[in-house]
Amino acid sequence: MIHTNEGRTKLSLWLDKQGLDVEWLMTRTKLSKEIILKSVKDSDYRPSGSAMRVILSVLKEKQSTVKLSDFWDV
Repeated sequence: MIHTNEGRTKLSLWLDKQGLDVEWLMTRTKLSKEIILKSVKDSDYRPSGSAMRVILSVLKEKQSTVKLSDFWDV
């Protein structure tokens, strides 16, 4: 698992709470490492709409009630 105490985002905290790691998210979404790492480390980063939809669809497999607004200001 990739963990740092700085730059924690809502997505990063959610993954930890679910017992999931960044590698799991990269594998499941098939998005680039750069997009996923920025999404979990940089609270100012907002992925493109298509990347957000891909991430959200994978997260909904674990928890059907998650919404985009749980992770990013939309």
